[in-house]
Amino acid sequence: MTTSKVSGTGHLLGSEPAVVTGRDDKTYPARRARPVIFVQSNRDAKRAADALRALDASASGLIGRNRAEERARISNLARARADAAEGPAQLSGDVWELRTGDFREVLADLADGSVDAIVTDPPYDNAGVPIFEPFGAFAARTLKPGRLAVVYAGHLQLDREMALLERGGVTYMWHGAIVLTGRNTRVRTRKVFGQHRSVLLYSAGPYRPRRWLSDVAFAEGRGGLEERPLHPWQQALEPVRHWVRQVSEPGELIVDPFIGSGTTAVAAIMEGRRFIGCDIDPGCVETTRRRLVELADGSTARLEHDQERPSAERAWQSVAGTD
Repeated sequence: MTTSKVSGTGHLLGSEPAVVTGRDDKTYPARRARPVIFVQSNRDAKRAADALRALDASASGLIGRNRAEERARISNLARARADAAEGPAQLSGDVWELRTGDFREVLADLADGSVDAIVTDPPYDNAGVPIFEPFGAFAARTLKPGRLAVVYAGHLQLDREMALLERGGVTYMWHGAIVLTGRNTRVRTRKVFGQHRSVLLYSAGPYRPRRWLSDVAFAEGRGGLEERPLHPWQQALEPVRHWVRQVSEPGELIVDPFIGSGTTAVAAIMEGRRFIGCDIDPGCVETTRRRLVELADGSTARLEHDQERPSAERAWQSVAGTD
């Protein structure tokens, strides 16, 4: 149960004090302070309440809403990781297959030139950026000649990421963007309000165009826990569906070597493609499996499939004349 206490121009949203049971079977107030989040609007209060419900027992004291949501996503992923460790689960369906491990090992059996498109969001923090070179080599080997890899990329090391991809053997084709229409990301080290996400398009050898491409997608919403609860870096679904449509046709094979929360897998299946993906984190594989099973069962398919494209994207497409 959550309570709200007025504090200045905002509110403190938190849980009722927890109790513990002692060895004498009596209950006592818990010594650890329950988490409390400062909010300033009804919308913030809803997001804070969602975060409080998802936080694990280690959270305590006054924490910011964004930090609480981040910790809640980590808690959700940890729960999926624990479920994955309990026993084997069916990791394939009629048109999809998931694997656990490093893509250089668990996807090594993919034949040369067998993949129609790659759509992926690799890690691009300091520790993750070096993976761009072996990923580039993987894409150059597995993609059909002239086909595309759609690669989400970070701004701070974009030059290095591009150099590593080309060193891996793929060829630069284009630079797209996802416009972020919610709250902007503040890049404090550069004093920049980030209003878009970079998307790199690289081909296996010289690019062979099959259709006109739209290089802009739109991610509406505020990115709260209700919208993206599964992973610290969960991506919005509609932009990924956009890129899947741009670089492939129904029935073709989409691969993602870094499945994360499974958004590319869901987007591929919803757009009528086949899918193979992997992740080194069993929790990510389990999260993706659940989403695909729910999609097949129809519990999320109707909601997500009937979701209208964002109004900004519809407006852009009416001008550009593209899908």
